[in-house]
Amino acid sequence: MNDSRRSIEAVDPTMLKRQRVHEPVTIVGTHTSVQNSKPTIKINVTPAGPTPEQQKQLAAREKSKANIIEMRFKKAIRINDSNMILRCLDSGYKPSTLQWIHIIGKMHVATALNCVKNSRTLESPCISSAIRRQHRALFKEVLERVDSVPKTQMESLMSVPAYYLGICLDKGLDPNIRLKNKRLPLEHACSHSRIAHIEILLKDERTTVSQNVCRFMIRQPKQQKFADRAIDLCQNIVPNMILEAVVANVTSALCSIMKKLQTKYASNPKWDDITHMMMCPILSDYTTDIVKTPVNNHYYDRQSLLTWVKDKHTDPMTREELHESDLLLRSEFLKEYAKILQAKIKLIE
Repeated sequence: MNDSRRSIEAVDPTMLKRQRVHEPVTIVGTHTSVQNSKPTIKINVTPAGPTPEQQKQLAAREKSKANIIEMRFKKAIRINDSNMILRCLDSGYKPSTLQWIHIIGKMHVATALNCVKNSRTLESPCISSAIRRQHRALFKEVLERVDSVPKTQMESLMSVPAYYLGICLDKGLDPNIRLKNKRLPLEHACSHSRIAHIEILLKDERTTVSQNVCRFMIRQPKQQKFADRAIDLCQNIVPNMILEAVVANVTSALCSIMKKLQTKYASNPKWDDITHMMMCPILSDYTTDIVKTPVNNHYYDRQSLLTWVKDKHTDPMTREELHESDLLLRSEFLKEYAKILQAKIKLIE
């Protein structure tokens, strides 16, 4: 009895609430400690980026993709599939230089043009293929994507239409690159009478013009229209070229020669004798198309004197009666005129 009573007393009859003891709580993916009812959260950050194994797998996939694109590109070139070629280029495929040469030189112009426009840069050997193709739009697109034109291309440019030479000169190609025959491009163009090439080369201020080129142009009827421009660019004009312009009857060339020599010989008294002989009193300018009256040694521009005689029927200097039939033509006194002029030129040289 006493034992059972003592056991009953040992049991607390009241339902008193005991103080809660907080234990650390672990959350999946984080570590959280709860103390004094204020939890502190710590987040473990996993490093970003693929693992080495993932990188290896990614590289293998990229290589496999590149191989497939390359295989498709080669097949597309072989069967001339322009759509597949463009898709491969859009996918980032970069053709080799030989493949570009094939595209530019042998594939349909529209396909080649689209492919070139799809590319940002091209190697300089592609220019050779574009020159041989001789398609202006394609050539221009190719040239816009190369850094510079190789000097070796000058030989090819002299055998194709002058348009291609002009584009290359604008790109910075030197117009004075010697060809395999050791000639300058302008000398080569003159000797082969390539008129368009001559015009393109003379438009470039960098072009070197030799004395021989000037003389050649003065003598060649088809090239005489370029003689004055060539003389302007030439740095070696000599008085004896006056006689050549007179004999060839090229007034524009004579005017250019006299203008260049004026600054050099203006102080020489003998220079006045030459200018007096070369200048028409009516025109007040130099001329090679000359005529002469039978009563004096003055030489006139043919058209100017004919106009004078038709209007006034007199000699411009003496005012004596003069008719058109009285005039001496150039061919009748040119030999004597040339001897006198040559003697005067020797005195100033």
